[in-house]
Amino acid sequence: MKFNNLDHKLFWPAISFTFLALAMAVFFPEGSKDVAHAGMKWITNDLGWFLQLAGFGALVFLLWIALSRFGSIKLGADDDKPEFSYSSYAFMIFTAGVGAALIFWAVGEPMYYMQSPPMFAEAGSPEASQWLITYTLFHWGPIGWAIFCLPAVPYAYYLHKKKKRNLRLSNLLEDVIGKKNADGPIGYAINIIAIFGTLGAFSTSMGLAVDLIGSGIEKVTGLPNDIWLQVGLIVLFIVFYAVVMLAGMKKGVAKLADWCVYAAFALGIFILLVGPTAFIFSYFFDSLGVMLNDFIRISFWSDPVEKSGFPQAWTMYYWAWYFAYLVMMGIFLARISKGRTIKELVLTTIFFGSAGCAFFIAIFGSYSVHSELFGVLPVLEWMNEAGVSMAVIEVINALPFGAGILIIFLVVEFFLMSTTMTSAAVSISMMTTKELDADADPDVSVRMIWAMGIGAVSMAAFFMGGSIDTIKSMCIIVGLPMIMLNILMVVCLMKWIRQDHPELMKNAVVAPAAKATPESAQAVNNSAVASEV
Repeated sequence: MKFNNLDHKLFWPAISFTFLALAMAVFFPEGSKDVAHAGMKWITNDLGWFLQLAGFGALVFLLWIALSRFGSIKLGADDDKPEFSYSSYAFMIFTAGVGAALIFWAVGEPMYYMQSPPMFAEAGSPEASQWLITYTLFHWGPIGWAIFCLPAVPYAYYLHKKKKRNLRLSNLLEDVIGKKNADGPIGYAINIIAIFGTLGAFSTSMGLAVDLIGSGIEKVTGLPNDIWLQVGLIVLFIVFYAVVMLAGMKKGVAKLADWCVYAAFALGIFILLVGPTAFIFSYFFDSLGVMLNDFIRISFWSDPVEKSGFPQAWTMYYWAWYFAYLVMMGIFLARISKGRTIKELVLTTIFFGSAGCAFFIAIFGSYSVHSELFGVLPVLEWMNEAGVSMAVIEVINALPFGAGILIIFLVVEFFLMSTTMTSAAVSISMMTTKELDADADPDVSVRMIWAMGIGAVSMAAFFMGGSIDTIKSMCIIVGLPMIMLNILMVVCLMKWIRQDHPELMKNAVVAPAAKATPESAQAVNNSAVASEV
């Protein structure tokens, strides 16, 4: 393979910085842990309000731009057609954003909340039970998907509207930070931090997926879920990724996303039909009502008086983790959005993503809650004794035709994680490619080297054992500067729109046409544009 199109000046510092962070966590575990956890505690405790404000602000801004006159702007030339069908487009967005972590947390989160409920509720009380699914829906709902979508709009505009073929984040921010800074040390620091955030956030997701699939394999075959099985699974992910990439975006990624969603939804419907159907519907809609009724309250709840630590450990952690995915979600969503409007990109991401998550949380979460509350299955006992992964596997295995359903479940989880890995590798490859081709695709060789790099980072994280918590904490710390980068991207986006679409900006009051001269009309026009800039 040839790597002439790989941006070596960015690739090697980024991958080296990531492995340096991993090495520090391995060889200096206590010191690294203390520093990383102190930084995370400072961010969530002292700046948690800023994380909450940034997340809510992302949702408000995106809904505003989508529903305003700017929402009709096409991301591409006027005659550009969407590359993918709408269903494939929506499915790729959904599978890129959730991976295998969704079902893991759809079962795990309500169980954690059952033991330590939010909003001052007493554990085991009826009041506490109303928050179990409510908060899970909230954390996988509109604000999280808005954070994913926020960088995608400027990236898509930059790629398809301005026809740029180098997607380094520093180049995208050039209009704000200046060309000198974009091409200098500041620009390299921005790019390396952005890539590190993606690798750190993804390695966390990969850790959840591999542990979950490994637990399932142990249940089915008896093979121990040890480090060698986990490393073998990562190698299998890389090999499968290579096959998907050789098939291309349309035949590979799009088809894989379609199959994943169809299979996952079929599994969810099966559980809905064989489980406590009436309870699942009733509990979900009750929880949805609580979330909608208290959406503003829980969006800004920081518990500054009693200091239970719940919003810091969950909501603020989630938002920082989502912000760390700036490069992955921003570039991947931009890549598949050619020919779509800003409105289509925003509303599809936020509403389809939230609805898809709600579907699985409603079924898997409500089924688990019902099983625990009414003594059908000892879900909490499984989780406390063997971890969330084994609890999920035991819940699936307890279904009718459990052994067969468990195998289907493991296959679906593997495919879901494969699509997320594809998104991560494609996105970072696009950012570290010197010049993208006409279809905005990086070279296969660049994609493959990043697939191996991502796999190596994930393997190293597994060999670290307990030190993976240090990387998770560092990832959350990286989420803070990502907020600032998102704000700069939004500033660039609005500047580009002013330059390219002056007709969409506010018009000054023009004198009646009969009395207006060409010169006066032009003067008013210039004044209107100048006032907007």
